Amino acid sequence: MKKQLLVMGVLFISNIFSAQTDRIWKEVSHKTNAEIFEHKTNILHPKVYSLDIASLKNTLAKAPKSFRDGGKSDVIVSFPNSDGNLESFKVRENSNFAPELAAKYPEIQSYLGQGIDDPSSTVYFSVSPLGLSSMELYGNKSAVFIEPYTKDLSTYVVYKKSDKKESLDKFECTVIDVAQKGIDNSNLTARPNADDGKLRTFRLALSCTGEYTTYFGGTVAGALAAMNNTMTRVNGVFEKDFSARMVLIANNNTIIYTNAATDPYTGNLNLQLQQNLTAVIGNDNYDIGHIFNAAGNNGNAGCIGCVCVNPVNTNSTAKGSGFTQSTAPVGDNFDIDYVAHEMGHQFGGNHTFSMNNEGSGVNMEPGSGSTIMGYAGITGQNVTMHSDAFFHAVSIQQITNNIKNKTCPVVTNTGNAIPTADAGLDYTIPKGTPFVLTGAGTDANGDALTYIWEQMDNASSAQTGANSAASPTKATGPTFRSYTPQTVPFRYFPPLNRIVAGATTTSSPVGTASGIVVEALSNVARTYNFRFTTRDNRAGGSANNSDDAVITVNAGAGPFVVTSQNTAGVVWNEGQAQTITWDVANTTAAPVSTPNVTILLSKDGGLTFPTVLVASTPNDGSHSYTVPGGLGNTTNARIMVKGVNNVFLNVNSQNFTINSSAVVIPPVVTPPVPGTPGAAVSPIFQGMMIYPVPSNNGYVYIKTDFPPKFDENRLPAPYKVTYEIYSMDGKLVVPKRTRHIFSRTVDNRADEKIDLRTLPTEAYMIHVTVDDEKIVKKLLMLNK
Repeated sequence: MKKQLLVMGVLFISNIFSAQTDRIWKEVSHKTNAEIFEHKTNILHPKVYSLDIASLKNTLAKAPKSFRDGGKSDVIVSFPNSDGNLESFKVRENSNFAPELAAKYPEIQSYLGQGIDDPSSTVYFSVSPLGLSSMELYGNKSAVFIEPYTKDLSTYVVYKKSDKKESLDKFECTVIDVAQKGIDNSNLTARPNADDGKLRTFRLALSCTGEYTTYFGGTVAGALAAMNNTMTRVNGVFEKDFSARMVLIANNNTIIYTNAATDPYTGNLNLQLQQNLTAVIGNDNYDIGHIFNAAGNNGNAGCIGCVCVNPVNTNSTAKGSGFTQSTAPVGDNFDIDYVAHEMGHQFGGNHTFSMNNEGSGVNMEPGSGSTIMGYAGITGQNVTMHSDAFFHAVSIQQITNNIKNKTCPVVTNTGNAIPTADAGLDYTIPKGTPFVLTGAGTDANGDALTYIWEQMDNASSAQTGANSAASPTKATGPTFRSYTPQTVPFRYFPPLNRIVAGATTTSSPVGTASGIVVEALSNVARTYNFRFTTRDNRAGGSANNSDDAVITVNAGAGPFVVTSQNTAGVVWNEGQAQTITWDVANTTAAPVSTPNVTILLSKDGGLTFPTVLVASTPNDGSHSYTVPGGLGNTTNARIMVKGVNNVFLNVNSQNFTINSSAVVIPPVVTPPVPGTPGAAVSPIFQGMMIYPVPSNNGYVYIKTDFPPKFDENRLPAPYKVTYEIYSMDGKLVVPKRTRHIFSRTVDNRADEKIDLRTLPTEAYMIHVTVDDEKIVKKLLMLNK
């Protein structure tokens, strides 16, 4: 009987222990007779699963401690993502409790995991009598949350923040009213990143009111389980962006109150919490204090940047004076939008929105903002309805600068190399013209990097309220919103789909209440300051780095536009001469000074532009081009003209047709593996099939005969399999994916596959590595 291996693309593949955990999830109907949690009724089109939590706990019992054995783990747990697929993570325990507190409540656990299917992804999840709660952070898409759907804990809902309707309860942060003015923002650039290879752990005294405890069943254990759910997510974003985390103190159970009538909190939570922590815990026994309440919908950190700072007297507030309260103190809104926000203040971050100017110098997001220190969904100028689960670059700058000066945290050397970040050169561009910024980053550990470009221009006092929206006439201040980090180091301004549509602005997503313009190309002279941040996404000890770039808009040049191929019915036939034209718009003159342009072709309607028609031609407004063979046929062609040694560009306004012969590629080409020229292919790859070649539906299947593998520690043992796909000019088009896969017996059906439907019609090279042996094969995509 054959032992076979299937390498697939976007679908889940079995791993070391994942065969045990992929069966614990079963998708079910969201229609149920069981009572649904009220705070889950605002999720649109919920994806609901049943969970065999007993089997999950059995698997998790094998998980190592976070930093034991170098943080390595062979325990694999699968989680459903927002696309309905299962993704695998190497999991280890990551307790939010001091050891003494954890020993008192062993049923309350927290874990973290590093992605296997997507190495740039991490998962932070907790398990307790309240069920499972998780947060999956990805390198190429929005965060995904999993929480109980029904009160009997029989089903769980998987969702993104964008799946939710407008927030049921509006939240207000009033920290500016009492914020500590002593934090020094004058030296922010000294330490702008989590870039020293150290994880800082702070002792958290987390109290709660009787109302909060009642919300979770009325017991100390119930309140602690809910706190653990929240702090698992808060620590997830703090670890990723600041390499910092919080651990509940050993006697935290003594500040959990079960009776609303007798708890020590009657209204002034900032001061009453500080006084209670001083009396019950003692100022020397914690580093940051906070309280949760199940009433009202607001929060106040009591200070900014005051972790580790003791109160000067019994009537003053300091490190132990933060509160967050909500009528529904549960779920991603409470955890990320509210608690992470308020604790972000305590760690040293100011508000980043610009709908109100607070004089901090960091009001760098249009309108409400979309990052954690913004006000997403609760203003009259909303960028999004809910905060994205990451901090703006300026928040990372503020907070890492602050905590590196603190002496109270326990500092652990992670051994994690700091990624590099290179934002490239500064440029001058024409007004009203799209542009693309491309950075570069490397990581000595081989960690999967993600990248983000963010604007670093502070709003003026006149750019508030309705004037906080992005505008083409703004000469200063923020005009580009933040988007979640991506696995590619470039960003188009505005997004490429907007450029292809001929737009120079971007508005809030459809359905966003009180939405505004969130991106706008400038039609006036101004300077943009951008920061390029790389994150290495290492679970449990992340690092990041950044570099800045300056883009100057010259009002004497532009707009630069493509003026040809802009009418319906344009057809290019092989062998015909065609003319591509554009408006130079003074871009050859100083200070734009761009004498040449490159011309690129898209065959997928402007989704990608992988084909170089002309590498460099004079920027004189016209280029004659004879259509060659080998371009392939398409009805969705687009032209991009881009400045050589500059970043400005534009795209023609209509799809057009190309009739050209396709490149003929042999069905399967098997070059030698690295080593002696002409060497025979390794037996491990004999029988490899890539099919169909050529492909005409956008899918490619890879199947390889594969012998069983054993070692002294595991029977059988997994193979480490990676693959990546390159264009013929050497550009990476499908990033490396790594799997740990057993040989297994399958029939001849290949119902797992690589989805390449987003790639243009042309030839590619696929590199497959099994353990230390590598093979390269050629494949061809035809019209899809």
